[in-house]
Amino acid sequence: MNGRLSDTWLEELRSRVSLEEVVSEYVPLKQKGRRFWGCCPFHNEKTPSFSVDTESQLYYCFGCHKGGTVINFVMDLERMEFMDAVRLLAERAHMELPERSAQPGEPRVTRDERERMYEANRLAARWFHSLLWTDEGADALNYLYGRGLNDSDIRRFGLGASPKGWDGLLHHLEAQGFEPGLLEKSGLVVRKDNRFFDMFRGRVMFPIINAQGRVLGFGGRAMGDAQPKYLNTAETPVFNKRMGLYALNFAQKERSVGHLVLVEGYMDTVSLRKHGVQGVVATLGTALTEEQARLMKRYAPEVWISYDGDAAGQKAALRALEIFDRQSIPAKVIDYPGGMDPDDFIKANGLSGFEALPKLDSTSYRMLREKDGLDLSTQDGMTQYALRCCAVLRQVKSPIEMENHLRRLVNETGYDREILLRQIGASVPSQSAGPVRRSRGNKTQASGVEKAEQELISMLAAGLISARLLKPEDFTNENHQKLAEWLIAGNSAGAYIDGITDDAQRAQVMRALNFSPLPTEREKALEVAQEDLHTLRDARKKQWENEDKQKVDTLTQAQKAEILRRIDAANRESES
Repeated sequence: MNGRLSDTWLEELRSRVSLEEVVSEYVPLKQKGRRFWGCCPFHNEKTPSFSVDTESQLYYCFGCHKGGTVINFVMDLERMEFMDAVRLLAERAHMELPERSAQPGEPRVTRDERERMYEANRLAARWFHSLLWTDEGADALNYLYGRGLNDSDIRRFGLGASPKGWDGLLHHLEAQGFEPGLLEKSGLVVRKDNRFFDMFRGRVMFPIINAQGRVLGFGGRAMGDAQPKYLNTAETPVFNKRMGLYALNFAQKERSVGHLVLVEGYMDTVSLRKHGVQGVVATLGTALTEEQARLMKRYAPEVWISYDGDAAGQKAALRALEIFDRQSIPAKVIDYPGGMDPDDFIKANGLSGFEALPKLDSTSYRMLREKDGLDLSTQDGMTQYALRCCAVLRQVKSPIEMENHLRRLVNETGYDREILLRQIGASVPSQSAGPVRRSRGNKTQASGVEKAEQELISMLAAGLISARLLKPEDFTNENHQKLAEWLIAGNSAGAYIDGITDDAQRAQVMRALNFSPLPTEREKALEVAQEDLHTLRDARKKQWENEDKQKVDTLTQAQKAEILRRIDAANRESES
């Protein structure tokens, strides 16, 4: 399911690594029955709600709902990519890691070649850094001094200089035993007319290091007016600029910050960190990608977008907010005054000035940007602003957040609250108790269906009921249906969970697998399962009836007859 390693090999890895032993290295555990319990390492708590199931080899927190396999645990706690976590656990279990199959469009390389690429990048970074202190790197060193960095800053970030000649790095690495073909695959040299040349020449070099301390590639900043201004390592078997972040090796050690600060460039990262800002990372010469957003979600619960304060930076911030919204990542935007960029601002105002800057939530920032191009001193400008903000507020789901933004909009525009609500398309809250009672009833019915589905899945995964008792179509929740189909086919829950990349989906699956309390005897479990199935089938019958009643006036006689047949079949099924 992971697209890289076989499920059989991963199943063996999970079976040979004891989850409770791995977890106990981070969390003190006490055994109660088949579960070990401790305080959750993913959120603060005083009463232990974090459990490790010794039979299923799955962990789950009943407080924050994080859970999964031993691979997920290492990924979440050590903030590792899937393959890095697998590699770490394979070494622990003394298992040979199989050759990873190449992804579509990716050049095929062996595991040894991949390790040689990492080593070539490491040696290149050390060589670039050493050149800074020679005549060859004088221009680059003066540039860095001119940007306010000192020798300690330069060493901390491993900055360097590439020579102005055509093949200095090539010859240096050839002397270390590296073949030009491998260096080409690594993105360190390029080939033209059967000759090899250095990829980076006459540039300030920023090594791109992952969370495990491996050099993946480089960003090179040109001197003077040379173009392109920034040049990045091309995509290689060990580097993909869409999937990585600059300074992630620093963020890995900053667990208590609680947020990441996302900037657009290498120098903004270095400058903010030099002045004491933690959690700063940057994209790698591209606009923010979905993959980078998901990576950031693993490191912090919130992101502060710290782009330039000019028009281009503001547009980029709006695009970034859309990506974070799709990934369900809370994000705020730092509003730099006067079009300043992060580097200029922190140099002028220091850490205290940065900390005092407003950090606007996504809706507030979008509303702020709706003022752009409008003259709010005129009635027409204020009207357009109100209309634009109402369009923004249509996307707000939280009633409390809606109320906060609505109050501000009333104060800013002078429009009546009910007028703005009608423009937004939201109904004015009713004082009638009737709709409230109906809402509670719907919620109770929905929670009953959800409870039944979770209970059935937990009993199935625990082996308390037979797979023959269930059908995937018994489940209405899409995640529950897919999981049930997987388990009914005789597959392990662990293999399914390792194939999930979305945190919210994994949390929902883990809630379903950890329904509590469960019956302890099979006979009682069978009785409970029959009750749950009756609940699900009765709810499905009522749903069909409601849908059919709404459509009945538009149907032909034959369609009406089919509806009656379905309802009759559902009645017989629920009575069985």
